[in-house]
Amino acid sequence: MKSISQKCQSKKSICSCKSKKKDLKNHTLATLVNCYLEECQNCYQEEDKWWGDKNISWSEAIERAWRSIMENGKMHGHQCNVGKKKLEEGLTICKSNQRKFDSFNDFHDVYCWIESITKKTEGIGSLTIYDVARRLGAWLDVQPKMVYLHRGALKGAKKLYIKGEIVSLNDFPPEIQKLGATHAENFLCIYKDEIAKLVSG
Repeated sequence: MKSISQKCQSKKSICSCKSKKKDLKNHTLATLVNCYLEECQNCYQEEDKWWGDKNISWSEAIERAWRSIMENGKMHGHQCNVGKKKLEEGLTICKSNQRKFDSFNDFHDVYCWIESITKKTEGIGSLTIYDVARRLGAWLDVQPKMVYLHRGALKGAKKLYIKGEIVSLNDFPPEIQKLGATHAENFLCIYKDEIAKLVSG
């Protein structure tokens, strides 16, 4: 039987500038963003081919998003600490809701739906809410327009003196704005420590 570490794959291992960081001695926010783009510019495009596969039904897309199993057969690293049992509980509640795919107006509508489902169970936090919503958004062709902050991304944003959990992209420096909302969230998570060093300078 595979260990948890073998079954799980973290987002950071897919889209990480870890190998580049040692070269960033006198980095600026712009160089950090450029490093991120060099490594991660296409990561969501590749992931969303799986989550947004139009060859599967809406019901199957919901199952795929909640179970968090990636194309390589491993559970996404973000959900490994949540565990299969809790994810299945969320999936069961979600499917019993029977919401139709054409009832959503935008990504935030999807996010609020998933958030409402997690209030009926325990052990599912904001990171999983966002991940499941974003995966379903890929199938629905709706993307975040605001920056959804949680865990590492929230820490990164706080280093830039930005407060709140759902924040306008315009509240961030121009270097981060050019990433768009989805990549901005990922950048803030991956580079939270570098941002802290930059700000403390």
